[in-house]
Amino acid sequence: MEPREHRIRPVGESENTHWGDTGDARGWQWSKSPILCMSAGGRHPRGAKHPVCLYVTWPPAPDGSGEKESKMNEQRQARRVIGLDAHPYLFTAAALSGSDALQAKTEWVVDRVDLSRLETVLKKRVQPGDVIVLEASGNSFSVAERLFAVGLHPIILESQSVGKVGKAYCATDKVDAIKIARVYFSGLAHEVWIPDPKAAERRELFFGHRNAVRDSVRARNRIWAFLNQQSRRRPKNIRLASPEALEALLALRPWTQMQRMLLGEEVLAFQQAEARRKRFRAEIAMEVTNDPQILKMIRLLGIRDKVAFALAAFIGPINRFENPKKLVAFFGLNPIVNRSGINGGNGPLSHYGRSDVRALLIQAAQSIMRYGQGDTHRWAVALKMRKGNNIAVAALARKLVVSVWYLLKGFFTPMTEVTAHIRIKIHKIACEISLLRIRSMGFKSLKEFEEKTLKIITQTI
Repeated sequence: MEPREHRIRPVGESENTHWGDTGDARGWQWSKSPILCMSAGGRHPRGAKHPVCLYVTWPPAPDGSGEKESKMNEQRQARRVIGLDAHPYLFTAAALSGSDALQAKTEWVVDRVDLSRLETVLKKRVQPGDVIVLEASGNSFSVAERLFAVGLHPIILESQSVGKVGKAYCATDKVDAIKIARVYFSGLAHEVWIPDPKAAERRELFFGHRNAVRDSVRARNRIWAFLNQQSRRRPKNIRLASPEALEALLALRPWTQMQRMLLGEEVLAFQQAEARRKRFRAEIAMEVTNDPQILKMIRLLGIRDKVAFALAAFIGPINRFENPKKLVAFFGLNPIVNRSGINGGNGPLSHYGRSDVRALLIQAAQSIMRYGQGDTHRWAVALKMRKGNNIAVAALARKLVVSVWYLLKGFFTPMTEVTAHIRIKIHKIACEISLLRIRSMGFKSLKEFEEKTLKIITQTI
């Protein structure tokens, strides 16, 4: 910090006297002459370490800097921010103008208007230079897409920071819209990246697969709970997804007519959820093989199609992250730092960002811990012996994210040979897609498809 102004008083015709930090209320002006101090009863030259006026060595302000600052202040005062609180059917907008969150005044409020009139209302009221801000929610991206289509440029704020500001005794759409605008004025909330259409589609596919997995697990657990209720052990060597599963379960004991119907419904629900999960998984595998930027992440140990697809869907353009630390923090794998005075230090993980993607990275790190080889694996095992398995796995997941950043930036060396574990990964991805679909793409066999995919990997950097 280098302040550029100080208080001076003319002494004679050729020099100025610096009055130091004595509470003098004289006006401020720019000094272009040597400074002498009179605050301690005697003069000392410029640059002396006087306890009252240590800032005598501050450089004088450049010519015209006062005019620039006054223009910047005028621009800040002329800024207007429009807070938008959008629901699936209604929206509320509030326009605030001012230089900061404290001095901002409400100019107008449009409360509880039908969402179909969003573009019409905002185009009529928004002026050039206005900033439209929303809080990240379920429909914020779709609302932003509608505003982009009519030439407006909205900004989405992180909901975790915005939600901490508010009044517990009064929560209305009008209050929330004004709050969103004031939070943007304060600069306390981070802006959220608005995904492009391709990234948005990938995220929707990821959510669909995640929900299908949840439904499949819940349906399977309901079947085992039903058998446990009837004091029946879980049968061995039975695949609930097979067509013969229901007959095998009905043969466990004499069931009543109602019990046979309930068991049949539970098995049918599981088979439908499992079939839906397989369709989503096949689509994810197709997306990975069709995009070389995603496919090259398969080179990393612990990453296959599902993890690579999730990373690509949420990272978007890698240039958004200027260094690996920012990508690590984006997934919440950085430790919390809490230091004050001589106390404090690093704490647990921040758990910022999406927990489901972070869970996939932790699973990838656990796979590396079990089956990995090389220097990184030996380092992780040594860390596990010193500090425990959980810390070692989290540290390994962090290293994996750092490797992803360098790989997507193109800083990895070209792959000269295809290792055995990469061939196994590609074979499993091809099995996820299924032979029938691969033949419909023009390939005669799985091996032909795998060889083409491996060739694409070797050509990526």
